[in-house]
Amino acid sequence: MHEEVFPGVYRIFDSFVNVYLVDRGDHLVAVDTGIETTCGKILDAVGEIGKPLKAIILTHGHLDHTGSLKCLRERTEAVIAAHRDEVEGIAEKTGIEPDVKLQDGEVFEGFKVLHKPGHTRGSICLLDEGTKSLFVGDLVVERNGRLEEVPQQYSLNPEMNRKRIAELLEVDFENLLPAHGEPLLGNGKEKVEELVKRLGL
Repeated sequence: MHEEVFPGVYRIFDSFVNVYLVDRGDHLVAVDTGIETTCGKILDAVGEIGKPLKAIILTHGHLDHTGSLKCLRERTEAVIAAHRDEVEGIAEKTGIEPDVKLQDGEVFEGFKVLHKPGHTRGSICLLDEGTKSLFVGDLVVERNGRLEEVPQQYSLNPEMNRKRIAELLEVDFENLLPAHGEPLLGNGKEKVEELVKRLGL
């Protein structure tokens, strides 16, 4: 089951995690792959939308983001991209080595890559400047209409992760699309400001 968050962006929810499909005209790009059971849901959504999945961008290597990577590698011709600091870990966990090693500031498939280490070494956010939408991976999570930091026990360096949250205030965006929780449309940056104040950053 997928829903259109806003024109050209689709959300697939599985248990507790979101995968996003972004329409790039003649093809789709996936942001993350969810858990193992998400593969079929992604393939169903791709079929319903009616455009091929040509690229997968992984925000980081945790298994609730890479769980369907192997299945999608076998079932599609999508190019797989991740930050260069995350590639080795993804290969170890999934047996699949990403094809493209991303770096901070580069643009890939219409997304500006923002390297935000803390949760993991190679965690990234993806900025779609055209729609002012920021795909944040696990940098923050949404709960009951507000943002929270990801529980600290899940982050490699929680203090560094907090600094990265504050850095989002320098980014020009309106919509915030988290891997966990509901998308925040139009007020994403305001919700980050609220979190930064609550954390005393």
